[in-house]
Amino acid sequence: MIKTILIDDHKIFCDGLEKVLNETGQFTVIQKFYNGKNLLEYLGKEHPDMVLMDIEMPGFSGLDVIPRIRLHNPEIKIVILSMHEESVYSKEAYNLGANAYLTKSVESSILINSLLNVQAGEKIFPANSTTIQKDESPLSDREEEVLKLIAKGHTSEQIAEHLKISHLTIKAHRRNILRKLNVSNSAELIKKAMAMGLL
Repeated sequence: MIKTILIDDHKIFCDGLEKVLNETGQFTVIQKFYNGKNLLEYLGKEHPDMVLMDIEMPGFSGLDVIPRIRLHNPEIKIVILSMHEESVYSKEAYNLGANAYLTKSVESSILINSLLNVQAGEKIFPANSTTIQKDESPLSDREEEVLKLIAKGHTSEQIAEHLKISHLTIKAHRRNILRKLNVSNSAELIKKAMAMGLL
């Protein structure tokens, strides 16, 4: 049995996931937490096989928790189960040391199969996050910096403030990025940039 801990601040989701896992006969949920702080205190005493957790939680986020777990429990399989499908989140989880990044929209059968593969040593991340090779970028370093902030949902004014340059300059960068990637709006831009491995 794979001893599993669940961490999600949505208690109904947590309870439902517990039921799905326990019914497989291959997992046993030994504890549930609704914030990262309580999890870290628990892991100082116990050694589960796997941790399934959300990104957005009160106190420590899932991304905050990953390196803290890794510091003391390098063998635990860490799986992020999130509503966020943007590659920036899965990339960050990968870089911090998670074993997998799955979305909450995944079917139960695929989820179980993925978790068994993770327990067997496989790393599972969306293809556009870790396996696509980065194309030769047509963008300048500054344009790539602006692109990443656009992908995070920042406005031109917010990007200008962040980079300490004129918002008119940012708008010019934005126009150049759209032109270089041959797209007409931000949604198309992000999709194209992800496909090219720029995000």
